[in-house]
Amino acid sequence: MFSSARAPSWAQSPPPAGQLAPAAPNAGTPAEEKAGAKQIPGKVYDPQKQCVDDGEFNAELKSGRNPVGDTIVIDTNFLPAGQPTSIGVRTPYIDKLRFFAALERADGTQDILFRQDVVTRRAVASDALVKKKLLEADQTIVTLTIDDDDAGYWQKADLYLYTCGTLGSPARVSKTNIRLSPYWTSLWVCALSTLLAYVWIAYALHRGDHTFLSFVRSLNPVKVTAGPDGKGSLSKFQILCFSLTVFALILLFMLQTGVLSDLSATILALLGISGIGATIAKGADAQRTTISPENRAWLLRKGWLATIKKDIDTSNASWRDFFTTDGEFDVYRYQSIIFGMVVIFSLIAAGVTQLSTFVIPDTILGIVGLSQTAYIGGKLVTPTNLADVNAAITDLRDREKKFRDAATAKKAGKVADLDEAVSLLGQSALDAYRNKAQDVAALFTAETQKPVLPDGLKPSID
Repeated sequence: MFSSARAPSWAQSPPPAGQLAPAAPNAGTPAEEKAGAKQIPGKVYDPQKQCVDDGEFNAELKSGRNPVGDTIVIDTNFLPAGQPTSIGVRTPYIDKLRFFAALERADGTQDILFRQDVVTRRAVASDALVKKKLLEADQTIVTLTIDDDDAGYWQKADLYLYTCGTLGSPARVSKTNIRLSPYWTSLWVCALSTLLAYVWIAYALHRGDHTFLSFVRSLNPVKVTAGPDGKGSLSKFQILCFSLTVFALILLFMLQTGVLSDLSATILALLGISGIGATIAKGADAQRTTISPENRAWLLRKGWLATIKKDIDTSNASWRDFFTTDGEFDVYRYQSIIFGMVVIFSLIAAGVTQLSTFVIPDTILGIVGLSQTAYIGGKLVTPTNLADVNAAITDLRDREKKFRDAATAKKAGKVADLDEAVSLLGQSALDAYRNKAQDVAALFTAETQKPVLPDGLKPSID
């Protein structure tokens, strides 16, 4: 099926009485029109239709009877449809000389592009084709807008670019083989792939005893990015958002062009800020919320902690965790979130064509960095209940050592068991230790939700 071009503005109305019609650009004299074409007074002929009219595709373009034009250069493997795309022709740019375009797809259908969908201009130094040394400045760039329906599913096609001569036929015809990339199909494939990439994370993290309903609940991004304490982790959430956004844009660019896009220094900086922030935040959490190795070993020996590490419980993770610290609203977390979202939205708005050139103002980038710094700094200086528990356990260990050393000193030798130590030191010494152990156990249980058995409250003699 052929698509015919609309008449230009200079051909939409007849000339005033007594005046000749204006000459069509690139059109010849009436005597130079195609054989058999009759000139009607007052009518201006479409120069594109004079070159290649409906039904003349094979004779004028495909047959090869017209002179071969200069080389067509394209810097992508696919030619995107549904949007303007620039390709180059290695021929010097001539003012007012315009190119026309036609397609023959792999299924044999042929189409002549509308004139308004084919724009000819001079190449300049800032053009991507010139920067990649595929074209020289002052050569010709043709910008095409191919209908998305013509692309199919990345089907092959022959692209013809031609100029019109003065004898009603193309002056030169350039041809290249391309593969057309559909616009909307690429968007849907990209969206589906990004969704699957996210679901894959949740699937990898789910436990074998989960039901389908519990798996659906685990898709909550707060639960996916939960920290070792089972609460939502802001730093992990941000790096997940940045990573999925950049992945989606790179994938969309590849689907539309068939090549991988480079990333600008700004995007690398954003990923680096998020990644470094997540790493430092994890270290800060570990420093503030992890029991010291000595105390942990003591708790394992006493039976307060299980030797088998259980999976992290994310059932209590909520969006509230992103905005609070120890239940209190944290303005630094809020600042980090809102500026991070602004950057993500601006990255999406810039689109796939600006991945290699995307830049945000240094001040905005600085605010994002400062927000991360303030967020991490707040973690480092904010005291936690577990830090108090850690100190209490250290004190209890010291009391146990003093109890054991006192019994050993009184006997002047190793004590056999706890009953012998009590007979040497008295019941009051044991009661003093147990009272302290009960207080520490209460703090430990309140913070970790792990109960302490009565046997764990006795001092060890070994």
